[in-house]
Amino acid sequence: MSNITRREFIRIAGGISVGMASGACSHPFVKEKHSCKQSQNLKRLIGTKIDYTKARAVPSICFGCTTHCGVIGWVQDGIVKKIEGNPLDPNSRGKVCAKAQGMISYTYYPERIIYPMRRIGKRGEGKWKRISWNEALDEIAKKMKKLRQEEHPERFVFHYGRDKTKGFTKRFTNAFGTPNRLNRRSICSSNRRAPLMSFYGREFEWETQDFENTKFILNFGANPMEAYQGGFFMMQRIQQARVDKGAKMITFEVRPSATASVSDKYFPVFPGTDGAIALAMINVIIDNNLHDKKFWDRWANYPLNDLKKQIASFTPEFAEKESGVPAEEIIDIAIEFAKASPECCTMSNRGSAKHYNGVQADRAIRLLDVLVGNVGRPGGFCLSTLRMWKKRYGQDGLPNIVQPGPSPSSVKPFQPGTEQFNELPVEVQERVKNFPPEWQNKYFGELATPSEYPLSWHWYPMRVGQLVYPYIKEGRAKVEMYMSYTLGASYGYPEAKVAREVLLDEKLIPFHVAIDIGYSEQASLADIILPEATSLERWDAHSTNCYGLVPYTGIRQPMVKPLGEAKPVQIILRDLASKIGGGMESFFNFNDVEEFYREWYKELPISWKEFKKRGIWYDPNRPKDYELYERPVSNDDLKGSFVNKENNIIYKMKKGKKVAVGIMQDGKPVCGFPTPSRKIQVYDEVFPLAAKHVGLPKSDENGSPLCTYFKIPSHVNIQHDELIFTTFKWNVHTQGRTGHLKYQAEIVHANPVFINPETAKRFGLKNSDMIELTVHRPKGHTYRAGEKEPVGKFRNTVRLLNGMHPKVVAVSHHVGHWEHGSVGRSNVNLSHESKSGTEPHLKIFDDKDIPERIWWSKSQGGPGGGVHINDFLPIDPAPLVGGQNWFDNVCSIEKI
Repeated sequence: MSNITRREFIRIAGGISVGMASGACSHPFVKEKHSCKQSQNLKRLIGTKIDYTKARAVPSICFGCTTHCGVIGWVQDGIVKKIEGNPLDPNSRGKVCAKAQGMISYTYYPERIIYPMRRIGKRGEGKWKRISWNEALDEIAKKMKKLRQEEHPERFVFHYGRDKTKGFTKRFTNAFGTPNRLNRRSICSSNRRAPLMSFYGREFEWETQDFENTKFILNFGANPMEAYQGGFFMMQRIQQARVDKGAKMITFEVRPSATASVSDKYFPVFPGTDGAIALAMINVIIDNNLHDKKFWDRWANYPLNDLKKQIASFTPEFAEKESGVPAEEIIDIAIEFAKASPECCTMSNRGSAKHYNGVQADRAIRLLDVLVGNVGRPGGFCLSTLRMWKKRYGQDGLPNIVQPGPSPSSVKPFQPGTEQFNELPVEVQERVKNFPPEWQNKYFGELATPSEYPLSWHWYPMRVGQLVYPYIKEGRAKVEMYMSYTLGASYGYPEAKVAREVLLDEKLIPFHVAIDIGYSEQASLADIILPEATSLERWDAHSTNCYGLVPYTGIRQPMVKPLGEAKPVQIILRDLASKIGGGMESFFNFNDVEEFYREWYKELPISWKEFKKRGIWYDPNRPKDYELYERPVSNDDLKGSFVNKENNIIYKMKKGKKVAVGIMQDGKPVCGFPTPSRKIQVYDEVFPLAAKHVGLPKSDENGSPLCTYFKIPSHVNIQHDELIFTTFKWNVHTQGRTGHLKYQAEIVHANPVFINPETAKRFGLKNSDMIELTVHRPKGHTYRAGEKEPVGKFRNTVRLLNGMHPKVVAVSHHVGHWEHGSVGRSNVNLSHESKSGTEPHLKIFDDKDIPERIWWSKSQGGPGGGVHINDFLPIDPAPLVGGQNWFDNVCSIEKI
């Protein structure tokens, strides 16, 4: 991708016009500007240089994005001055990116909320009053007690954005009795997690390619060099393999991303055609007898000859017609990929998965690895043992790490005949009654388990977050109290205006509590704001899949005390549970958070003091997780087991249930995969089963039990003057959560419309021209909110970029805030009067960078803070799984 300088950004993005009315909410900051000693110290110390003879090093875990690298913070005079990488982290190996320094920005940015606040005007009006923690929690607890007394705990909804407490918030919602602990996975990754869990089992929701030992990488729409969960770990190992082993990387993408720029070959593909390319490659590999027949026959659950017949029509020539990638290139790449096996692997992400046909596309991509037999092998497509804490696969995983103390009972499902079930719309009741018993036992209402999307909760609860607000609006769920936790739905969800509309309606949501660090667009629509501690001020247990293929764990620990009266979420929920009472308090019996996590990690083979000193622990002598499926079944699991002679699966009775623990292969008991067949489920009947029960037409091939390809409905017969409107992420931003961080915002604060020069010429456009972009409503057999056509229009400037697909325009979605402080708003006005004229909202300490150095603000002659585009991206869940189809949007453009 072309390098874009700061000066170029000013030039190309000048005059950007935000495509929505700018919010006039003032900010609920403390009235007493310098009323405490802490603020005075911050003013004095925040800009001083670090003195390593006085500073102390504190290991922790970064929360700049979902990659969560091990870091070391340098603390001097009670202030975090610098963040470095922790060399003990086996994933990041001592490196960090710019986002790590952002943790300092969001801890010390002057407009951070550090006291509980209650609104005193209309909701969303921006009038606030500081209250005590007791006042805030008493008011919240009173309303929650009432719900329990009336036996309607489900009317309490807990909706989170980034919850890295490892189940602590679930402890709270379970203890209260609500199933409505809602996440944002459908916004992010559910379309690509579902194929992984279908193929390999629930425990393998995320792959861990052995990149440092690979020789060939097929990349479908992933961008680890720029923005990807785990991308920082992948980036280092991919480059290592390229230098040390001469590894090749081929990238299929719609725009010249940072990853495309370092690839050996980059092909700009028509959006949503990745599956056609993958299936064509499968045909080539089989036709040239380059598949690993032994591996396939041993571990795939479907005959290869039947596969060949099913996909025969997906030829390289067909894929060329669909995607634009030359058939000769598809053939050559497929052959080279197969010949590199097992030291080869696929990689995919939103570019392939975030489409109406994206789940099937990722199934096809996953099938490539199975076909060449690289699964779990050195240099291949490996799988993480993240969730395997106890002894399994014939070796020890991590020690038994579980939340201490008693666990609350599981929430009861909505069963026919209960009041909760009878409140559902009639069509929903009929659909659920026809579900298989297994699904009925998992059904907890339309917010937690939407009946139209059973594969969003079949393997585990991924939820369908973008439907929460439309469903509430339509009366599919009754809400009395809504609690959002670090959630940016009012800004960052598709058709975010729907979220704002629902949150502003006190009949739909009578009471909204926001737990947040800053005055976000979401928090501005709350009734009470509870200030949370930042990642530099809190504890968390940490674990993620390791690209070194040895499980590890880490601890996020506070480097400094929370500012003002901010508290970590664990303390907030503990204290709230105590005030609600009724037994809830028994599940939160700890004095402080460190005590809680010390108990959590009591089985580590090192002391708590040593663990805090290191920040990371793993067993360096443990063998890597290669070929876990071939490991012998443990003696404990074999004891009392029996074999089903029809399918060779080894079963054992556990708590009165028959549980598969392995499979007999060549007369030996091996673990296999944690799937129903104990093999790789390349053929999965859950897809047609789900399609049947939700009424998906047979013509919609999302219900195919075997991976397939079909056109995205919105892209059928697309007009000559219409384009595909996609989004992307910058490497310095994390969704919409970092627009208020001053150094990240200085690097990227605008979001021009990137377009291919030849396409621009066709529309009579040149750099910096202003256009109006109209987004049309999507088509297909999935939820449609019924809003009028089009979804919406916005104006922005054009940036010509070579390498873009000629039918695509791309706009990043991180900017265009109207809240989140002066940096987020790109507004030099730090402290404007509230609408009442009586409550001045002031910054908590002086920062010489703000406002003088917000040079990109319009009042300083800059381009401004970009355009908010999320209102104009339609709510568009993928069938069955419910992942948001971010990249299917069809648009029209017009020069202004």
